Amino acid sequence: MVIFRLTEDEYESLQAASNGSRSLSEFARARLMGSLRSTPLDAQITEIKTTVNRLAELLERS
Repeated sequence: MVIFRLTEDEYESLQAASNGSRSLSEFARARLMGSLRSTPLDAQITEIKTTVNRLAELLERS
């Protein structure tokens, strides 16, 4: 079980973001578990940079 405190503003933002969910718990669980399964943002950025560099090299050669 995970418990954490939110300010009233944070709670309201969370409620607004969870509009389609049955509950805040369901929304928080889905977002947390989804973030664990996805590739971290820094890895995605590194992959994009590598792709851009490859494209730049290809353009320079042509």
